[in-house]
Amino acid sequence: MNLKDWARITRLPNLPTPLADIGLGVSASLAMGLPLNLLAASIAGLASVCLYAAGMVLNDWCDQTEDSKTRPERPIPSGGITSLAAFSVGIALLVTGVSLAAALSFLQIGTSTTSLAVAISLAGMILFYDAWAKHTPLGPLAMGACRGLNVLLGASIQGLQSGPDSVVLWLPAAISTLYIAGVTGFAKTEEITSNSLHLKFATGVITLALAMAATVPLLTSAVYENPKALALPWGLMALLLWILVPKLLRANRQLSPSAVQAAVGWMIALYIPLQTVQSCGLVGPQGLAILPLFGIVLLLRRWRWLQAT
Repeated sequence: MNLKDWARITRLPNLPTPLADIGLGVSASLAMGLPLNLLAASIAGLASVCLYAAGMVLNDWCDQTEDSKTRPERPIPSGGITSLAAFSVGIALLVTGVSLAAALSFLQIGTSTTSLAVAISLAGMILFYDAWAKHTPLGPLAMGACRGLNVLLGASIQGLQSGPDSVVLWLPAAISTLYIAGVTGFAKTEEITSNSLHLKFATGVITLALAMAATVPLLTSAVYENPKALALPWGLMALLLWILVPKLLRANRQLSPSAVQAAVGWMIALYIPLQTVQSCGLVGPQGLAILPLFGIVLLLRRWRWLQAT
């Protein structure tokens, strides 16, 4: 067994990113006044990582014929991982993720099966994207929906709430969907010279998501009682934009595979700070608990042999 090939096919540098979704979902629950359940949050995080890894493995399994022509160095076409092994592990990870969510339901208040329902929906969306949607105009939205559902998985450990206050939950989930849809659209033609209009549209979607994320702190009463509370989330947002904007501009200007792929890599890595911005906007400095995941991503990105996209 070649562990390097398995690290590549699961996109190891990206594996911390679904944990940021869970953290944001938990923060949304806290902002609604629900208690923190660390055990449930940990199980949700593990389920999320399993589902994400499953999606990456099954993505390569579905693409193996195309990859044998365009990306022969990938684990399956190169022979590092057999097609059967990839399929078996992908399905096993998918089942494990859903099973963990099923176990999580027993830890919820009452007899709620919310987490299981969300996990099944997420698994279905993963299969929908990998098997069909990614080659259609629905691909970016389907990929984004996977992230939005992942945020809901984090929030579901206390049961999804409804009512006027639930905007603190549904808006971050929508932002996550929109941002990843934009990133996916941006990366659609990353292997060739990209179309300028296509990149500009994807950049507009990403910009809209970032603008919406900046409004999340305004959903809580804390910032109206103490406007200084905006300093942390908006300061983090300013830093995120300082890093990301030059990459986006360079990609839109050059349209080259190297510039676009570099921008996509950073957009995926900066997804964790984006979730941190929203979490800090909802629960204050406690939201910074998500940020160390960004350091892990940067550390893993130092190994060039690992594929980030």
